[in-house]
Amino acid sequence: MSAVIWLLVGGMVLPPSLLAQTLTNPVIPSSPSGSSVSPSIGNQLSPFLPFGNYGLPTPPGQAIVTNPTATQPIVPQHAPCPTPTAPDLSPENTVPNLNDYWPMAANSLLPTSVEQRMRQEEEERDRQLERLQAEKEKRGLELQSQVEREKKGVSQLNGLQSAVQGAVGGMPGQFQTQLNQQKQQVEQKPFTAELLRHQDFSVEEAFAQFSVLQGIKSRLKQFGYDFFDAHAGGFTSLQDVPVGPDYVIGPQDSLAVHIWNVPDQNFNRSYIAPVERDGMVVIPQVGAIPVGGQTFSQAERTIHARLSMLLKRFELHVSMARIRTMKVYVVGEVARPGAYELSALATASNAIYAACGPSRSGSLRQVRIMRDGKTVGQLDLYEFLLQGDRRQDNRLQAGDVVLVPPLGPVVAISGSVKRPAIYELKPGTRLTELLTLAGGLTPLSDRQRCHLFRQDPALKERNMIDVDLVRALASQGQEKSRLGVEGGDPLLMDGDYIRIATLPTQVVNVVSLVGAVKSPGPYEFRAGMHVKDILTPEQLTVDAYADRAEIVRTDPATYLTKVIPFSPTAVFEGRESDNHVLNRLDQVVISSQMRAPALVLVEGEVRRAGYFTIEIGERLSSVLKRSGGFTPNAFPNGIVLVRESVKVKQQAELDRFIAAERQRLTAQSAGIAAGTAGLSVMAGASGAMAEQQVLALRLQQLEATASRIELGRVIVSLDSIERLEGTEDDIILESRDRITIPTPPQTVGIIGSVKNPTSVVYRPGLDLNDYLRQAGGVTEDANKREMYVMRANGTTDSSYLSAKEMRPGDTIVVPQKIEARPPQLALWQTVASIIGSLALTAAGIAVVGR
Repeated sequence: MSAVIWLLVGGMVLPPSLLAQTLTNPVIPSSPSGSSVSPSIGNQLSPFLPFGNYGLPTPPGQAIVTNPTATQPIVPQHAPCPTPTAPDLSPENTVPNLNDYWPMAANSLLPTSVEQRMRQEEEERDRQLERLQAEKEKRGLELQSQVEREKKGVSQLNGLQSAVQGAVGGMPGQFQTQLNQQKQQVEQKPFTAELLRHQDFSVEEAFAQFSVLQGIKSRLKQFGYDFFDAHAGGFTSLQDVPVGPDYVIGPQDSLAVHIWNVPDQNFNRSYIAPVERDGMVVIPQVGAIPVGGQTFSQAERTIHARLSMLLKRFELHVSMARIRTMKVYVVGEVARPGAYELSALATASNAIYAACGPSRSGSLRQVRIMRDGKTVGQLDLYEFLLQGDRRQDNRLQAGDVVLVPPLGPVVAISGSVKRPAIYELKPGTRLTELLTLAGGLTPLSDRQRCHLFRQDPALKERNMIDVDLVRALASQGQEKSRLGVEGGDPLLMDGDYIRIATLPTQVVNVVSLVGAVKSPGPYEFRAGMHVKDILTPEQLTVDAYADRAEIVRTDPATYLTKVIPFSPTAVFEGRESDNHVLNRLDQVVISSQMRAPALVLVEGEVRRAGYFTIEIGERLSSVLKRSGGFTPNAFPNGIVLVRESVKVKQQAELDRFIAAERQRLTAQSAGIAAGTAGLSVMAGASGAMAEQQVLALRLQQLEATASRIELGRVIVSLDSIERLEGTEDDIILESRDRITIPTPPQTVGIIGSVKNPTSVVYRPGLDLNDYLRQAGGVTEDANKREMYVMRANGTTDSSYLSAKEMRPGDTIVVPQKIEARPPQLALWQTVASIIGSLALTAAGIAVVGR
C-alpha cells in the first residue's frame, strides 16, 4: 500500500519529461498458454490500434506507420496527349495548305512563276491523294485504339456504379441520374485524333505564302512548339523532387519523423504519420501536433518544440514521406484546357505540359499565373527553351489558374542564321535581339545583304529595306531616323520578315594545276604570278609530257576561252617566253603521254577465256594462241568478232539508210496519190488506201530487215590457228574487241515467208528445197527471187542456192513479196477514160478532114 502512495506522490511532483524517460511501454498480456505475443503479431495488430505500434515491440530500424494511408502513393491520372498525325488531304474533309506542297529537300528548285507553282501544287496533290488510303487506314487504327480506351473507361464507370449501388442500397434516383450523365459524357467525348485536325497553322501559312513567291526555299516553323509536340505519353507527376524549406504542408501530406539518441530505447523510433484534414499530425506517445499551413521548416521547428517538452536529450530529423496533389486550372490557348490534378510541387510549366502544351495560336512568352483573381507571376518559356532558366517558373498552389494568352507579335527570320524560325517578340525588340534568339549568324552570312520585308498598313503593301548588319551590330540599341540607314538597329514590328543572304561559295583568287602532276588542284593567285611559281620539275609525274602544255584562260569581258601553249621543259631551262604571266582562274594543263592498256575479251570454247591485254599491232592469231587454243568442242568456222568502232559506223549508216528509204517510200506514195487525183472519189479513196497498205508493209519489212542485222560483226574465215597466220583474215585487234568461239551447230534455221518458221536438225545430203518442205513450204507472198542463206561465219549466199550444199548453222531467209494491187473499178475507169479520149481525138481529126 505504501508503494502505491509513493507512486501517486511522485506522479504529482515529478515533471512529465522525467516520467516519459522512466516509463516503459506496456506489455501485452501473455496468452493463456503462457507464451508472449511475437513481434510479428504486434505488427499485424498495429493497423487496428489508435496509435499504430504504440505499446507493441517493433524490430529495430523499422518505421512505425501511424495510419495505413500514410504510405499510399497519390498519382494523378491524366489521359495521354494526342499523337500528331498527317493532315487529311481528301476534298471532303480539309483543304490542303501550302505547307503540304513545300519542297523539303535542300536542293529542290523553286518555281519561277506563280503559274508554275500552281502546276506543281496540283501534281503534288495527285501524289498525296495516292497515299491517302494508307493514311486513312492508319488513322482508323488510331481511332480504334481510342475507342478501346473509351470503352475501358465506361466499363470502369459501370463497375463503380455497381459498387455504389450495392453500398447505398435504396438511395434515391438522383445519384443514379448523376452517374448516367457522367457515363454519357464519357461516351460522347470527342476523340483527340479528331480534335488534332483543327490545329491552327495560320501564322506559318501567312509567312509561307509570302516567302515562296520571293524564291525562299526554307519552310519556317514557329519556334518552341515542337517541344510540346514531342510529348505524347501523358504527364508524369513530380514525386522525386526534393522538398524545399518553403513548401507549405497541407492535408494528405505524410511526414517521416526520426527520433534517436534518447536514453530510453523505446523512444528511438521512426514514425510515418499523415497530415489530417484539420492540419494535425499524430505521433504516438507524443500526441497531436498542428503543422497544417506551415512551411516545411516551420513544421520541423514545431515538432522539435513539442518533443522538447517531453524529452531532455534527443536528436530529430523530419522529412516528407508523401506529397499531396492539388487541382489547378489551365485555360486559354492550350491544346487541352481544363482542370488537372498535379503534384503539390508542380510549377506552371508542369501544368502547361499536362495540358499538352500551348496551341500554335497561344503565346509562349506571356504565360500568367492567376491566384484569387490577381496575377502573381508571369512565365517566359523562351528563357527556359533558349537558356534553361526556370527562375520565373513559380510553384503553384491549389486553385491557381495558368492562363496562356493569344500569340503576341511575331517576326520570321531565314537565311544564314543558326536557327531560322518564326519568333514571338516582346514590345521594343530590335533586330540584334532577334539575331540572339535565332542563335546568331552563321560563318557564311553576308552581313552586307540583310533584307527586311515590312507590311505597310497604310498603303497595304509590303516594302523591302536593306539593313547593314555590320553597323547594326556595332550600334546595338540605337536607331536612326529612317529604318535601314547606315548603322541603324531597327525596332521590329509584327509581321516583319528578315532574310539574311549567304556569301558566294566560288573562290575567285585561285589558279588551277591539272593533269599529269603530283599535286593537282587550286593554288592561291597572287599579282604578277608566273607559270614557274606553281609548276616545278618535282611536280611532274613520270608519264608527264614535258614538251608541250597549255594554259586555258577565260576572258572576263567576252567570256571567250583562249588556249596558250608553252613548253614545261623550256620553263625549267629559264626561257622567259614560255614562263607566261598567269591571270585569275587560269588552268595550267599538263598532258600525259601514257596510253591506257587495250583489252580484248575472248570467250567461248577456248582453254583460257577472259580479258587479255594486247600490244599495238597484235593480231587475232596471237591472242588465240595466248588463250590456249581451241577446245575439242570448238567450232572455229563460226567465230564471232564484234568491234565497237565498226558497230558505231554501221549504226550510223543503218540509220541513214532507213531514213532515206522512208523518204523514198513516202515520196512514192505521194506520187501515186497525185496520179489518182483525176479519178472519181471512190476510186481515188480505194487506190490511196491500197497504196497506204503497201507503204506500211514496206516499212515493216524495212524495220524487220534492220532488226536482223548484227551490228559490229567483222566476218573472219577461220579453220585453225595455224592456217589463219599470215592470211588476210588474221586482222589486227583493237581495244574492246569481243571474240567468241561457239560450239558446233546442229540445226538449220528457216525464217521469213514460210508456213512454219522454225529450226530443223541438219542432215547431210539435203538441199534447200528439202529444208523448205520441212518448214511447210513457202507462202503465197514469198519472194523466191530474193531468197538468201546466211552462213554460220556471217557471210551471205544468194545465187544458185538450189545447187549448193547446206551446212550446219545456216539460216534460210525467205523475204515477203510486196505488190501494189490497184482496185478493178479504178482500173476500168482509167481504161474507159483513155478510150474516150482517143474517140474524141479521132472525131476531131475527121471533122478537120472534111
